[in-house]
Amino acid sequence: MLTLAHAGHWAVNLLYVAPLVVAVGVLGYQSLKDRRQVKREGDDARLPPTES
Repeated sequence: MLTLAHAGHWAVNLLYVAPLVVAVGVLGYQSLKDRRQVKREGDDARLPPTES
């Protein structure tokens, strides 16, 4: 049987890693969303709007 000793040490380490995982997840989601928008609207989606 596997004994999980010092689980508190793992919990503390996870608290340090959790914000990094969240930040990487948010950046990955935003990148995916941007790529989908460019694919849907064409290459002009990245250009700023032109003033007339």
